[in-house]
Amino acid sequence: MRLTSAVLTTAVITCSTLLIAAQQGDPHAGHDHSKHTHDKAEIAHEAPAFSLKGVDGKTYTLADYKGKVVVLEWFCSSCPASGRGEGSFWGSGKAAATIEGMRKADADAVYFAVNSTKDGYNGFSNAEEGTASAEVMSKAGASVPVLLDADGKVGKAYGAKTTPHVFIIAADGNVAYIGAPVSKDGKTNYVVNAVTALKAGKPVEPATTKNEGCGVKYAKQ
Repeated sequence: MRLTSAVLTTAVITCSTLLIAAQQGDPHAGHDHSKHTHDKAEIAHEAPAFSLKGVDGKTYTLADYKGKVVVLEWFCSSCPASGRGEGSFWGSGKAAATIEGMRKADADAVYFAVNSTKDGYNGFSNAEEGTASAEVMSKAGASVPVLLDADGKVGKAYGAKTTPHVFIIAADGNVAYIGAPVSKDGKTNYVVNAVTALKAGKPVEPATTKNEGCGVKYAKQ
């Protein structure tokens, strides 16, 4: 069968386009998206694996919660937007309301606070920062496991930028939401809405929002 010049031209253009995309560093060019493994959190892709020790001395591994919705909140006790202070996510009572709402929406859902603050920040050792985090949460009346990530590997794998910064993982292990825990005006609870949607088998909308807060104090590597 003889190919026409028009068909050959189209084929050349198509191949050239894919080649250019690959040369420019497009990680998706020529790949099957459903099988592509990402090393950072992306909506509708598998969440980065982790195993972290909690302030309580227990080890928490993401794979152990497959089949459940998992909420990860990046947290720092000294951050005025996240930890201490009446206007913070935890100090204002918004965190407690979020966790209560999440559990009402899905009793099997789990919530972790991840602390990626570098060892020695503000004169605190990582263990002291973890203890301070647990104290802030206890005072707020909604204690959840605090996971220590002093070397920042897990935080960087997820792309956590601020405290707070929330990542919600669906029961299938894929990331379903990335962003703020609540809207800036406090009227919309993105975490509760996302967990409610996932429990009902519906898509999370919005799947991403703008997060604000203190920058995560990562250790240099």
